Amino acid sequence: MSSGLLSIGTQALNANQSALAYTGQNISNVNTEGYSRQRVNFATQDPPILGVAIQDIQRITDQFLVEQVWRDQSAYSSSEQQANKIELLDKLLLSESTNLSASMDTYFAAMQKAVDDPLFIANRQLLLAEASALVSTFQDFDSRLEQQLTALTTESRSMVSGINSITANIAALNVKISGLAASNQNYNSLLDERDKLTKELSRYVSIDILSSDGGITNNVVLANGEPLVVSGQSATLGVTDGDTDPSQIKIVLERGNTRSDVTGLLGEGALGGIFSYRDEILQPARSEVGRLALVFSETMNQQHRKGIDLDGLMGQDLFRSIEQGQVFAKASNKTSGVSTSLTYSDVSQLTASDYQLEITGLNSFRVKRLSDGVFFESKSMSDLASVDEVGPNGAFQIERGATKRTLTFSLDGFNFSLSSTATPNQGDLFLLQPTKSASRNIGLAITNPSSLALASPLRVTPADSNDGNAEVELIEILDARDTSALRPGQLDQPVEIVFNAGSPTNPTFNVYDMTDPDNPSLIDGLENLEYISGQPIVLKNSAGNDLYQITLRNLPKAGDRFLIEYNTDGVSDNSNALAMANLQTAETVSGYSYQNAYGQLLAKVGTQANVVKVSMLANQSVLSASENALESVRGVNLDEEAAKLIQYQQAYTASTRLITAYQDIFDSLISAVR
Repeated sequence: MSSGLLSIGTQALNANQSALAYTGQNISNVNTEGYSRQRVNFATQDPPILGVAIQDIQRITDQFLVEQVWRDQSAYSSSEQQANKIELLDKLLLSESTNLSASMDTYFAAMQKAVDDPLFIANRQLLLAEASALVSTFQDFDSRLEQQLTALTTESRSMVSGINSITANIAALNVKISGLAASNQNYNSLLDERDKLTKELSRYVSIDILSSDGGITNNVVLANGEPLVVSGQSATLGVTDGDTDPSQIKIVLERGNTRSDVTGLLGEGALGGIFSYRDEILQPARSEVGRLALVFSETMNQQHRKGIDLDGLMGQDLFRSIEQGQVFAKASNKTSGVSTSLTYSDVSQLTASDYQLEITGLNSFRVKRLSDGVFFESKSMSDLASVDEVGPNGAFQIERGATKRTLTFSLDGFNFSLSSTATPNQGDLFLLQPTKSASRNIGLAITNPSSLALASPLRVTPADSNDGNAEVELIEILDARDTSALRPGQLDQPVEIVFNAGSPTNPTFNVYDMTDPDNPSLIDGLENLEYISGQPIVLKNSAGNDLYQITLRNLPKAGDRFLIEYNTDGVSDNSNALAMANLQTAETVSGYSYQNAYGQLLAKVGTQANVVKVSMLANQSVLSASENALESVRGVNLDEEAAKLIQYQQAYTASTRLITAYQDIFDSLISAVR
């Protein structure tokens, strides 16, 4: 009995001493981040042995709450990254140095001064200065967006490096924990360290944890199932140039000699948030500004070419022509001898989207508009060679020559051509970016203020003898190309419109060739034409192509004449400057004016910024609630630990009394024998 008493006392002493030690461990780590309190669980010895034993050292936690915190951390980190980045973009759109709307205001204000006095050289110089400033604003805006894209790439590389370090450490901890578990040693502190690393990992990407041995070994996988850590081995993430656009970096998972693209599988987290911001906000904004630059420069050039300058010559391009978009071929394409081009057919129909061309067969392909995911199949397109106007589904044609094959299609205001020495291979992919680089490529083409074509190349002179109230409403140049008959600085065939005697309410007119004013000749096909007030009268060049049109308003009388000739000395004419100024309110950008289109971009980015900010605040609140719920389970309560400290101290003291009692009994027995 006495021997049993000594054993019981010794067991109790050791057990309570351990309990005191772990209570002290809890108290000392009350402020340690990620620490889970530990509890000593006692158990009686198996009969017939009496006494107490330490069953285990339990780590108090809730795995459901732990994983919920990881998920909430990923969501918060993603929205936080997007909120921080879009805030910079929003400020860029509104910044005084990069605000395109403000720059356009000053440009059109200078244009108005030129309208008021087109002969004043200072007004012309001011217009060129403001045009140059507007070009710089477009270029600076694109440069800032390019810098932000570069910063995202740098930040992504840093995050990938951090992820690789974390996964390597988790794999090493798996090995350590397995070893301690095999030797029945306490590894709770290592579990805390691994959970802390896992939470840190969840800041970057969305993850799931798989374990087949009760949590001793944690296998970490991306949310889609791609493994990052398997037992004691960790995979490596890498950053590579994009395919097909090299500037669009991608994240790859490296296992030995194999690589797999996981950019779209990152889920949430800071790294996923960066790519979401890049693909859903930054790049569309850049393409939208590019479209604005493209439409602005092209429509301004079209109108400027319809005027004449101070030297009496037809206008040239005011802004440097943006002739081509960008095309990238996927690195894995197999077709040889490929050349491509992307030009513009109607800038007013351009979208701000990128497109993906996929070769699907010998004579078939499909185009995906990436902004909305709409597909355009070649079988649904018209024959490009036989249509006058391309419909919403596009048009295409395939030409086969002796040495090359050319595929051409027209869609959404641009033309794409693919030439190759061999038949394009099924599965080949091409990325088309019609507008992305436009704001970088815009430039000013004119530096001499005298070269500003602010006057109309034609003038209409009513005869002094006119009795009717018909008057010129508008004269518009229809052909301002380099081959235009007006380009030599003259009108080869000045004409005169002469109204005939007839019904006062339904007059007719003839058109005469006034090349020889003393011997006018009636132009074939232009006699006894019906006059309708406000309906344009189209005049053609000698080749029969539309050259210009004149619009008269009100009713003429018989014998009324209107002479149309080259405006050789019309230097004070401001009609073309006025037409250029009117473009400020014209709906040239998919139904919007220049500044309204920019306003739409501002509103879109502002809305996205507000949505992301609200999401960030909501995710932050959810994360805080999850962390508080977890801490209420695993956190150290000092009052509770103090009570346990007293409890275990008293038990320890009582255990020593058992040993003392055994000593007294043993001494009594020895004394009795003596």
